[in-house]
Amino acid sequence: MYLNKDEIEYFKNFRHKLHQIPELAYNEKNTAKEVCKELERIGIEYEYGLGKTGIVAWVKKGNSDKSIALRADLDALPIEEKSGVEYASKNRGVMHACGHDGHTTMLLAAAKYIKESLEFNGVVYFIFQPAEEGGAGAKAMIEDGLFEKFKIDRIYGLHNRPTEPFGRFLIKEGSVMSAIDIFKINIEGKSAHSSQPHNAINPILVASHIVLALKNISSQNLNPTSSHVISITKINSGTTFNIIPQECEIIGSIRVLDKESQEIIKRKIHQIPKGMAAALGANANIEYEHKYPITINSEIKYALNAIKNTVGEKNIVTNFTPSMGSEDFSFFLEKVPGCYVWLGSKKEGKEMIPLHSESYDFEDDLIEIGANYWINLAKEELGV
Repeated sequence: MYLNKDEIEYFKNFRHKLHQIPELAYNEKNTAKEVCKELERIGIEYEYGLGKTGIVAWVKKGNSDKSIALRADLDALPIEEKSGVEYASKNRGVMHACGHDGHTTMLLAAAKYIKESLEFNGVVYFIFQPAEEGGAGAKAMIEDGLFEKFKIDRIYGLHNRPTEPFGRFLIKEGSVMSAIDIFKINIEGKSAHSSQPHNAINPILVASHIVLALKNISSQNLNPTSSHVISITKINSGTTFNIIPQECEIIGSIRVLDKESQEIIKRKIHQIPKGMAAALGANANIEYEHKYPITINSEIKYALNAIKNTVGEKNIVTNFTPSMGSEDFSFFLEKVPGCYVWLGSKKEGKEMIPLHSESYDFEDDLIEIGANYWINLAKEELGV
């Protein structure tokens, strides 16, 4: 639609270059260096260093102060790659298993066309964000003054989705991805020889009662229609077979799609362990962290029109179940209106390999579609 064959091939090769140099959260220095070199080649101004390794670039045309921001993520995952591609990761134990190399390439391809060929009135910002994979890079960029340094009216994000047919977009208003909260419960009992349980307060036994009680939150305290997941993911205690330990640690996570349920769960996770531990003669201390907020789309009109102009109405899904995964793009959406969309990558006849798999590789043919979407979105928002 906008990129010629040579440009498409160029950006596919650029994506392969990024794929070979994956870097973990806040260490994306070589990745950022390649992005900055590409921005300089195109002739786009940028600022490096927001959120440690993040980049904000911009193109301004005309005299309007209207603006939008388009975001891509930079970081990779701590996985040993087994995709078998010739351009596989050169960094042992790290790979692009979520397609961030593709997202970054899409945005650069779009930036080139927007800079060189698109007529519009306003400012388009291109955000290359670090540390999406659990590091809250979006929050770090905000704390470094993203929205104070740059006037951004609306913000948009995109992610590939291997479970959906190639070229299909998923978009809707409201909650589209869950919040994630994490908690740690430290139980202090009383240690003794395993042959003398009457002289001990076994923190493992206390933990077992707490775990069962926490699972009752879903059935006893929440509306049955509330989408949520309460997961116990780690219990750690003891050193050997003949010692009842002094302490036990429970770690878990919460996924939830509405703030009311989120607050109820938080309150109960503070109440239940303390009450259960006290009843059994132990003490419980709780640490609770709101890690990522709910991803809530507040403005989809322009994005929806851009998608229609990119792939047609038949390739749009607006009625789908929100994901219980989490995304730090939610921090941006708490500050300014915007939306987050998914773009399907599964081709007919090809095996579906999920995100975060050691065998995953981004689908190169998505680069053109993603770039076209970003360009059409800029046209919808700022076009003349």
